[in-house]
Amino acid sequence: MPKRVITYGTFDLFHIGHVRLLQRLASLGDHLTVCVSTDEFNAIKGKSSVIPYDQRAEILSACRFVDAVLPENDWAQKRTDIVEQKIDIFAMGNDWSGKFDDLGDLCEVVYLPRTEDISTTSLKAYMDALRSEQLGEIKHLIETLNDKAASL
Repeated sequence: MPKRVITYGTFDLFHIGHVRLLQRLASLGDHLTVCVSTDEFNAIKGKSSVIPYDQRAEILSACRFVDAVLPENDWAQKRTDIVEQKIDIFAMGNDWSGKFDDLGDLCEVVYLPRTEDISTTSLKAYMDALRSEQLGEIKHLIETLNDKAASL
């Protein structure tokens, strides 16, 4: 009997951690459905994505480990998705450990380890640091030019 697996996430700034998670998720069964948080749902959660929903969904659809991609529009849809998609295993990264145990009455709930040393949050922090550094350099350059202009 084939096993169907489902997971949820934003999948912004697609990176090796996402690839490895999807590979582990796919190894749990025969069919992997990935539900991707829409931009509107991310806004409700107080999050924003660098990559728009349509592009994130397309990236995931192109991944060889993913069989189907659905939009995630709200927190409550998980129970409906599990029933409608005939899901056997609900799986998430272990940063969500214990948060979805209530779904255990519908299917098996599994939490998988995250890939160490990589996350979208850390990538965004790195990008913000680079941006701040570049802005500091530009500000210094402008001050230098202003000083030179004032001395003419």
